[in-house]
Amino acid sequence: MNLKKYKKEIILIAGILTVSCGLLLFNQFLFSKPAGKVEISVDGNVIQTLNLNEDSDILINAYNGGTNRIVVKDKKVSVSEASCPDKVCVHQGWIQHNGENVVCLPNHMIARIIGE
Repeated sequence: MNLKKYKKEIILIAGILTVSCGLLLFNQFLFSKPAGKVEISVDGNVIQTLNLNEDSDILINAYNGGTNRIVVKDKKVSVSEASCPDKVCVHQGWIQHNGENVVCLPNHMIARIIGE
């Protein structure tokens, strides 16, 4: 009776490991493109696209008079200043990999890293 229990546990563990490996490979394939640009959108509309190979510091006029300062340095992106009350976007820090985002909900701003 215990042998059947162990077989079921081994099959379950093997299944979980197989699914985990599959998801890991899918994630690696999805984000394997080199990051080349950051796309900045406000209210779902892309307002600017910046090259990650060029350092820049820009001020974005966001929703309802809000502002976000976007800094591109050393192929990384961060929000250094924001007019929102909670500053979650500022505290998120630097992003650099394809598919990563910095989101400022009060200002309706999203900075998303995209491939070249």
